[in-house]
Amino acid sequence: MRRNAHYQEAAPAALSGQVTVDLSAISENVKALKKRTEAPFFMAVVKGNAYGHGLVEVARTAVEAGADWLGTAQLSEAISLRQAGITVPILSWLYLASQTSATILEALENDIDVSLGSVSQLEVLAGIAKRLGRPAVVHLELDSGLSRGGARKEDWAELVAQARQAELDGTLRVRGLWTHLAWADVPAHPGNATAVAEFEDAVTEARKAGLNPGLRHVSSSANILDRPEFHFDMVRAGLAIYGLAPADHLNPADFGLRPALSVTAPLVMVKKVPAGTGVSYEHQAITYEPRYLGLIPLGYADGIPKGISGRSVVNIAGRSVPVIGKVCMDQFMVDLGPDASGIAVGDTAVLFGDPACGAASADHWGAAIGSHGDEIINRIAPRLPRAYANGAHQDSAYECPDYQEPGTAGQGHVA
Repeated sequence: MRRNAHYQEAAPAALSGQVTVDLSAISENVKALKKRTEAPFFMAVVKGNAYGHGLVEVARTAVEAGADWLGTAQLSEAISLRQAGITVPILSWLYLASQTSATILEALENDIDVSLGSVSQLEVLAGIAKRLGRPAVVHLELDSGLSRGGARKEDWAELVAQARQAELDGTLRVRGLWTHLAWADVPAHPGNATAVAEFEDAVTEARKAGLNPGLRHVSSSANILDRPEFHFDMVRAGLAIYGLAPADHLNPADFGLRPALSVTAPLVMVKKVPAGTGVSYEHQAITYEPRYLGLIPLGYADGIPKGISGRSVVNIAGRSVPVIGKVCMDQFMVDLGPDASGIAVGDTAVLFGDPACGAASADHWGAAIGSHGDEIINRIAPRLPRAYANGAHQDSAYECPDYQEPGTAGQGHVA
């Protein structure tokens, strides 16, 4: 693996491998997405440690690239961003008001907007705001069919009435109204138009109650790319800023997006085995001819899905080689074929990364286990060291040799 002159920090030596995040990809993706919307405001969603990419590093990069807002699920994430010196508006939406009043108070003290989806939440927030001595700034959330956060249609009138009274009392200020679509990753689904119509009715009702929110926001990544009529005042870009597909029919490369994260590990052993050799636990793979096997020191404790065996590939020395045998806790095997010339212990295995370099993508791995790339990148364990690159595409985290297309390696095993 090439050492890049643009690395911001040296990763600690680790047998287990490394996660590399190309911050230039984050920056380019934000800029590409902003060009696809006329919404006045753009939120970069950095929940879940920025989808495993690194909360503060990604947030700073997104803001420098033009993000007006940041979004987190957890209040603690939003507070960490403030502690890192990030000053742009932040919305955080997941908390248990009755048990986290101290954290809510800290969030409000740090000028963090919070979502509000029930009268009980409103009452807690209003009480905390009285202690603070200034209004809590909130975004009222409508449950438009996801049945997750937010107030259902039948509870909306009471919520907006109470919110307006809290504004008059000086304990709340309603800055935004928002919802999240149940069919967000299927933009053409008719349920989206139905939900948006319900949201527009809710906005009208809120305004009749005396509220004057400046921000209406509905669209996440797939709708940014595919439903411009849903963009309103702000869009919330999550998965797309990391260069992965927010919907099955959307190819990130078609929109100028590229993956920012790659996972690599050293090849720690190569051995030749005869035909009829069982590989890993339960011998779920058996060689039908003499093969070379390689050992990669990552496993399900690192977030490698057990279901990947026989369904995806890694790239070693420019060759795509399939995963073979059951994934273990800390290691898994790859089938190097009947001829392992050109591959040696110590070579770097690219598990997934940028398809432009011929590597399998996280989306490819996700599809292989019947899921999506976002599950793959979010499950990578914190124990893997992170390194950050910030160069042009040609200076990405690993070389771009003449790789085979993912999935075209020889199939010298029975799985």
